Amino acid sequence: MPVSDAGWQRGLDFLLCTQFEDGSWHVKSRAFGFQPYFESGFPHGHDQWISAAASSWATMALVDAAEPNEITVR
Repeated sequence: MPVSDAGWQRGLDFLLCTQFEDGSWHVKSRAFGFQPYFESGFPHGHDQWISAAASSWATMALVDAAEPNEITVR
C-alpha cells in the first residue's frame, strides 16, 4: 500500500496529533504489575516500558512515510 493511501494518511495524522512535546507517545499499560517498578528515565511513569515500544513503532511509521530529503541526521 503506498504512503499516499488515505488509510496511511489518517494513521500519520493520528500519530502527529497524539505525539507529546518530548517526541514520545503515551500508551497505558494493561499488564498486571508483577515486576517491581523502577524508573528508566523514559517519560510516562509506570507506563514507560510500553510507551517506549510504542514510540519506537510510531517513529518507524513516520520515517517510512518521510521523503528521503526530509530526514535530518544530527
